[in-house]
This record gives sequence, structure tokens and C-alpha cells, in this order.
Amino acid sequence: MSQSNFDRRTFLKLAGATLAGTALGRPLSAWAKPYNPFDEVPPKPPFIDFKPARALTYSIAIYDSLDPKHRQVLRSLRRDNIVSVAGEFEGPGSYNKIWYQTRDGFVHSGWIQRMEPYHTPRLFTEVDDFGMWIEVIAPYAPAYAAPTDQSALKYLYYYGTTYRVTEIHIAEDGRIWYKTFDEYESQEDGISTTNHWVPAIFTRRIDETEFMPINPDAPDKHILIEIGKQQLTCYEGDTPVLTSRIASGAVFNLGGEQVDYSTPLGKFNALLKMPSRHMRAPENERGTSAWFDLPGVPWNTFFTYEGVAIHGTYWHNDFGSRRSHGCVNVPIEVAKFVYLWTEPVTPYAAEYTQGDLPDVKSTQITVI
Repeated sequence: MSQSNFDRRTFLKLAGATLAGTALGRPLSAWAKPYNPFDEVPPKPPFIDFKPARALTYSIAIYDSLDPKHRQVLRSLRRDNIVSVAGEFEGPGSYNKIWYQTRDGFVHSGWIQRMEPYHTPRLFTEVDDFGMWIEVIAPYAPAYAAPTDQSALKYLYYYGTTYRVTEIHIAEDGRIWYKTFDEYESQEDGISTTNHWVPAIFTRRIDETEFMPINPDAPDKHILIEIGKQQLTCYEGDTPVLTSRIASGAVFNLGGEQVDYSTPLGKFNALLKMPSRHMRAPENERGTSAWFDLPGVPWNTFFTYEGVAIHGTYWHNDFGSRRSHGCVNVPIEVAKFVYLWTEPVTPYAAEYTQGDLPDVKSTQITVI
């Protein structure tokens, strides 16, 4: 196999230290919902349609109506509160008019992460030399320094995030713990790769079958990202097979200075693919509007050597506006589709797969 055009350590440093983003959403087809006039009460979905959802910011209002002139706040949700939501309804908003129904009112979709109901997963007690991939299925899972909740809490692993498990520990009380590998490192900030321990009960193993490529024999796969429309479309020839709203790069204020993190324009290719990536800003951005520290960012398809990627997002659900640190933020389910649909094909037992090698075919990505 030919040598890569870049050093792995250098790429991972760039990818982690420069770019994440701030967004989550759904394919455009899911946004086409009937409009309900304000003087009509939309029908309540049946009980079975309600699913749990997590509040993604510190104060989210639940209103009694979608009428912006007459609505009243019923109550507020705090960060990480769980609420039941159902349906999608058009209401007030500039670029995002999607609202969810709660059991007593309506909440804007922008800072709500909908989840599948929790079901007790199958737990594993051993792994092979590579390990296994897991996904968090609870609203959040505590990640500790050691396999005990008496050790230091390092992170909260949120719903939809992905991690590589390298070791399993069964405690004296019978609890099963997964050791996750945190690949983030920064020589400038003195940070090395490390590990965290998470209770297995909050996660599920991602099966090898979930890494099977989507339409691997389809000719002329390519992706078009339109910054003006805040839209991504996957094509097979002239046929669109997926369309999604996005959140691309924005301008941030760093100590009074405006720094441009706009997503670069041009023709690119899928250079590197990672099922999980810890994205973190440099320490000198801590305390500014550009700060982020995001473990387990799922389903990353990098297309520049500076670390710009299409990736899933779990920290907000407010698409259609520029708000990332350079990357193209999409819903987690869209990021997974892009990851499995694009070339190169990625094996299960690999931390990453490169697409910049002479003997590897990679999907073209155009940003306009």
C-alpha cells in the first residue's frame, strides 16, 4: 500500500483541534409537514407517537400555542431535562419553523434532541484485540476515570455518540464497565490520548452488519454542499438519493477579534473516515464563543487536510444557519448514511480509513 500524503498524528491533531460545529436535524423530506392555522388546534398524536427528548441548552420554553401573538409560557426545560414529544408542526421561526408537541404544549425543535425509547441492551463481557464500537442509547452516560462511580467524572457521553471499546471490566457488584479509547491529543496543550470507563448498561454494541456499505456498486457517487441553501445532497449520477439541511462554518468572536471559520468552497474528496472523533478547541479559545469540547462525535467523513468534515451532531437541532467551526454539521442519521454510502468503504475493525491513497477510490465532495 502506498504511503499516505499526511502523518496520522498530524491529521488527528488538526481534525480535533480546529473543527467541530454546533447543530442536529432531519432530512428535508421530514420537514414537509402540513401547516396548521393558528386558529385551529392541531390534533394530538396518539400516545404511542410520543418519544423521549433531551433539552440541549439551559432554558427552553414550552408554550401553550403556536400563535406568536397570543401564546404563553407554560414552563421551562433546563439542560438535560427529558420531555416527551411527538409530531412536527410549523410555527414561528426565521429559518427553522419546526416545533414539537409535548403533552401540555409546544416546544421549538432547535434545542431538543429526540431519542428512541430506551431498551435494556445486550451486554458483553469480552472483546477481541481491536475491541468493538458502541453507541450511547440513554440520554447520557457518565464516563469515569476508572470502572467505579467513585472515581473522577470526566465526561457525560450523550445520546447518539459513538466510541471504541478496548477492554471490559466486571466489578465485584456484577456491573459491567466498558473502557473507551479517547484518541484526542494536543502537544500544544499538553494533552495525550487517554481512556474513560462507562457503565455498559447505557450503551449498545454497534454490530458489524451496520458497517455494510450502502449501494456500493452505484456509479458516479458525489455530494453537493450548497452553503447559500444550507443544504447537502448525495447523488448517484443525476439522481439525488438523500437531501438534508446542514449547519456550515460561521464567524466567531475570539477576544474581540472576528475569526472566520467558514466552510471552504471547492472540489474535494473523502480523505479520511472515522466512526468516532473527539473534537475540541485549543485551550486558548476556552471561555470564548468558539470553545467546544465534544467527545464521541459520530460518523465523520473528512474532506480537507485542515480537518473539515461532514459529521453527526448531538448538541443542537437547529439547522439551516451557519453555526459550526468549519465542518458541515448534519443529523446523526444523515452522517451515518454519508459515512456508509461514500467511498472508501470502511471496515469494522479500524479506527479510521484513508481515502487519499493512490489505490483507493474516494467520493467527490463539492462545496459551492
